[in-house]
Amino acid sequence: MVNIETLANRLQRRTEWQKTPATLYLEDFCEIVHTALKHLYIVTGRAGGYDETKVSYDTGSPDMPISYDDTLLLDEEEWVLVTAEINFFRKVQTDVNNILGYSTDALTVTNADKPYANLDGTIRKLLDDQRIIYYKMVRYNLL
Repeated sequence: MVNIETLANRLQRRTEWQKTPATLYLEDFCEIVHTALKHLYIVTGRAGGYDETKVSYDTGSPDMPISYDDTLLLDEEEWVLVTAEINFFRKVQTDVNNILGYSTDALTVTNADKPYANLDGTIRKLLDDQRIIYYKMVRYNLL
């Protein structure tokens, strides 16, 4: 059984120092992980094997996926987490995407897009990590 909630907690810990434009709750992190899990099935050529009826939702919050009735190997789990991190940082990046500079009566600020550049480097590194993990899952890429 894939515990989406546990993976979401791990994602939350991995990204806890990143400022976000809005407060993200466990439900948001669970949805990010769930999206990454679906992406795993697509990338590994098993899209037909994903079954939405295997998703269990929290009784208190019906939009919060908490588990998926399947087993992931350790490398697949790590791939899902890295993909979820990428999705998280892309979501944060959209907030700073359009900022280049701004002016007030007292001063002009340039390079306000610097957070975007920093996030871009973080995302590129995570994409490299994702690629490395995928290529180590030889059961999928040697077909």
